[in-house]
Amino acid sequence: MSDQAPREKIIGSVDMPDINSKEVTGALNGMKAITATAVATRFNLKISVAKRMLTMMEEKGAIEMVTRSGNLKVYKMVGTKPDQ
Repeated sequence: MSDQAPREKIIGSVDMPDINSKEVTGALNGMKAITATAVATRFNLKISVAKRMLTMMEEKGAIEMVTRSGNLKVYKMVGTKPDQ
């Protein structure tokens, strides 16, 4: 057994931020890979809310899916130039 104390569980919010806000688009522009886990961590959301937010942004055309492996979907911002 380890001597470490149990980690405190962090419960994310169920309130989705405005997907049209500059804060959201600016934060997503700064990410190399946009995943539900990264979005949930960045905005303190539940994973299900982050997935719904990414789906809405994909339908709107703000992001596009790059790859999918099992349950993991990786997105990128549309209209951004890749780093060289």
